Amino acid sequence: MKKMFCRLAVLMAEKDPQLSQRQLARDTGLDVTTINRLFTNNFSRVDVGTIETLCNYFQKNVGDLFELRHPDNIPQRKSRKRISDEPV
Repeated sequence: MKKMFCRLAVLMAEKDPQLSQRQLARDTGLDVTTINRLFTNNFSRVDVGTIETLCNYFQKNVGDLFELRHPDNIPQRKSRKRISDEPV
């Protein structure tokens, strides 16, 4: 069975390779924990408002942010160390 995969890390790298999760949180008003869970694909639910905010920020559609993949093809990312290197 396929699982939902979030392409947030890809979209962040495409927009700006230096874009940190903390900066994305500041730019969007989303909680950094929410962003980290999407970035690392460690989520079970996502609020519609969060999806809308990210799609608007990246100027993408929902299908650009999420896709269905076989679980073996979903990388488990570790949090970037940059998440905590910037003051809040």
